[in-house]
Amino acid sequence: MDSPDSPNLSLADNSSQSVTLEGRSLILVNRRGELFLFENNCPHANESMDPLGGSLSDGSGDLIRCQRHGAEFLAHTGECVAGPCMGETLTPVAFTLAGGQIYLD
Repeated sequence: MDSPDSPNLSLADNSSQSVTLEGRSLILVNRRGELFLFENNCPHANESMDPLGGSLSDGSGDLIRCQRHGAEFLAHTGECVAGPCMGETLTPVAFTLAGGQIYLD
C-alpha cells in the first residue's frame, strides 16, 4: 500500500522515532543500519511509549526504552529485558522497504 506519510529514512543509526503509517502509531528503529518497526504501545501500560517525544534508543542501538516506566526492550526483537513488563514483547509490524519508502505488509 502506498504510504504518503512514510517517515524520513535518513533516521540516524542507533535511534528511533514515532511514525504514523496508515493511521497506526508505530516506532521505527534503526539499529546499526537495520530497520525494525513496532506498534507504539508498551505492553505494561497499554499506552504509547514516547509521550515526551524524541528517540527511545540507547546510544548502542541495542535497547529501546519506554519513557513512561523505563521498561527496556531489545531493539531487534522487541522483547522486554528490564522493567515492569519483563518477558513480554512489543508487537512487531511487517513492512517492505521500496524506493526509500516504507509500506506496511
